[in-house]
Amino acid sequence: MEEYLGAFRDEVIARAADVFGGRDREAGFGSVAGQMLEEAEELIDFVPCPYRGFGARRRSLGIDGYAFDEADGSLRIVIAEFGGEKQPFTLTQTIAKAIFSKPVSFVEEAFARNDDHLSADDHPASDFFSLLQTHKPSITRLRFYLATDGILSDRIRDWPEQSVDGIPAEFHIWDIVRFHDVLSSRSGREALTVDFGGLVEGGIPCLKASLNQSEYSGYLCVLPGETLARMYEEYGSRLLEGNVRSFLGKAVRVNKAIRETILRSPEMFFAFNNGIAATATSVETQDTPGGPRLLAATDLQIVNGGQTTASLALARRKDGADLNGIFVQMKLSVVDTDRSADLIPKISEYANRQTKVSDSDLFSNHAFHRKMEELSRRIKAPPRPGSQRPTTWFYERAKGQYRIETSKMSPAEKLRFESDNPRRQVITKTDLAKIENSWRQLPHEVSKGAQKNFDVYSKFVVEEWQRRPLQFNDEFFKSSVGHTIVFRELEQLIPAETDWYDGGYRANIVTFTIAKLAQMIAEQGAGNALNVQSIWRTQAISPALSAQLKVIARAMYSVITAPEQGLENVTEWCKKELAWQRAHQQRISLISEFAAELVPEADELQRKEDAIGVARIDSDIAAITEVMNYKASNWRKLRDWGIQSNELTPKEDQLLMLAGSAGRIPTSRQAFAILQIRQRLELAGFQIGL
Repeated sequence: MEEYLGAFRDEVIARAADVFGGRDREAGFGSVAGQMLEEAEELIDFVPCPYRGFGARRRSLGIDGYAFDEADGSLRIVIAEFGGEKQPFTLTQTIAKAIFSKPVSFVEEAFARNDDHLSADDHPASDFFSLLQTHKPSITRLRFYLATDGILSDRIRDWPEQSVDGIPAEFHIWDIVRFHDVLSSRSGREALTVDFGGLVEGGIPCLKASLNQSEYSGYLCVLPGETLARMYEEYGSRLLEGNVRSFLGKAVRVNKAIRETILRSPEMFFAFNNGIAATATSVETQDTPGGPRLLAATDLQIVNGGQTTASLALARRKDGADLNGIFVQMKLSVVDTDRSADLIPKISEYANRQTKVSDSDLFSNHAFHRKMEELSRRIKAPPRPGSQRPTTWFYERAKGQYRIETSKMSPAEKLRFESDNPRRQVITKTDLAKIENSWRQLPHEVSKGAQKNFDVYSKFVVEEWQRRPLQFNDEFFKSSVGHTIVFRELEQLIPAETDWYDGGYRANIVTFTIAKLAQMIAEQGAGNALNVQSIWRTQAISPALSAQLKVIARAMYSVITAPEQGLENVTEWCKKELAWQRAHQQRISLISEFAAELVPEADELQRKEDAIGVARIDSDIAAITEVMNYKASNWRKLRDWGIQSNELTPKEDQLLMLAGSAGRIPTSRQAFAILQIRQRLELAGFQIGL
């Protein structure tokens, strides 16, 4: 265990050094810690904001980043303590108390509008300072995170909550052991165990709603509204499954109809409301004379009904609503940990298909990701300069796939795997959305944060998938990798530009620079395009492209740090389309050496069309193969279920009869139709193995 922990810590320290090109490992660790907390689903859309200073009465101030949680109205603030030595230091209660005081003092100084300690208007800390003042009335809870590469003392147990200027505040310590344990687990997040017995005396009444031989357990429960609201206030958006959290973040905070029922007709809430659907990996129940009771649920996630949950909590807090007469029905599906990664997203998708949630809202489960995963595992990238072996660009269809792959390997196996699949070549779903939307000239959308940007990209891909699914082929994947290489090389170039770059807004500079490069090529390239093929072949950018990026980056820095009058906050300015319009208007010329490297756009278009032709053949073969591999007996079960449920047209019945006939091979057109029938019947409720 110590060997795995040591290797994990070494990797974290190396990542911290890499963030700012080795210039500031402490700030680099703060950024990496925020990313790891995102991986652990403790926060979303982390904004790095390294700052150390002194406030009134020489109080020590410090933060390393923050994240507003739109789903539950909380604010997460990260402070990092980095050792970086070969042996990890011990984090004592005295040290932790001193460290926690820094972000608390920063928040208090902001609420008191004492900004004398802030030296520059164009620093991310100044942005955060103004955001705190502006959004204080809407902050429901402050959650402070102390992240460290040290090891927490055994003497520290719980850290009591307190209040910061009237706002409830809680404190969480994440040492390197906790990061390792959570990120090495299969779920990649810390299991949330809800003690219903502690919330409601005797637990929650429930009724078992599944067969004993089933591979999951189902329960129907009735939750007091007060209990559900208290759960949400305590655990926040951690209760919400990823798709629900995203959807709720975009939705109106309180549904008017739900609020009206809570305030005016609470006794009718059970009748008027559809309730919630939830999942868990295990539960504790108890049989009583009055029937079974639910005492606890581990890794509880609400997969449908987030609006109901948030509305109850908000009505209780803001309106002072009495929830004692309100009850909410809950459908609880219990899936063991080994199957949870596959089944819980499906349960979430099917539950939300019954409500007005669009395909783009459920994009995390879209077939596009399975395609990208398949391409990334199959296509080998050429060796980098100085290397002799090809490697893989590892696409994470599900959160933490790379980590899960390596978590149970021996050190030797892990070394081989990481040699073939370098960690620096992992591409997450949000990475891809950020990179591709930059190339699509949408830097203002990228600047809004990972989740909002992901939503924008999802709408684009869903529409394109419906229009021309075969465009997502080998060439698309290689092009995406080429775009990624340019993006990440630029991230490394900027910190070295010390004559103009002072350490802030790197993420904004990168996305605006890429967007500007794309615009310049389109307008000045004389019918030519970026030579993505060359970038793919060399796995690097040319000196000419590097020089061009530096010129653009400097100009983009000037644009984003000079907000339009009335928009003093740089972070908020970068989210405005007007900021991109200003960047778009900047006159920058293509360097002649880089312009000479561009290739005819007609050749690029022809190459893509040729790739679609190849993909069409591959797709036909894959569809026929998938039908044959599903087994004739399963197709017969599907057909029987469809007939009994009155879900099949005569034509569909005929096709399923063909699929269920052993030895008969469908045509490609028939195979596609058969697979579509299966998908529709699965959405209607058919499941194999449950």
